[in-house]
Amino acid sequence: MFSYIKEYYVMGLYTSTDLDIFVSAKMITEIEKQEIMSAL
Repeated sequence: MFSYIKEYYVMGLYTSTDLDIFVSAKMITEIEKQEIMSAL
């Protein structure tokens, strides 16, 4: 799931708010969220 979320975030389909939702839903960890956000 992490790789798809990261790819979609880089493409602009997901926002940081979406990432917060994924963390809350335990689909990704807070560390993975930070890694995704640093990709840009």
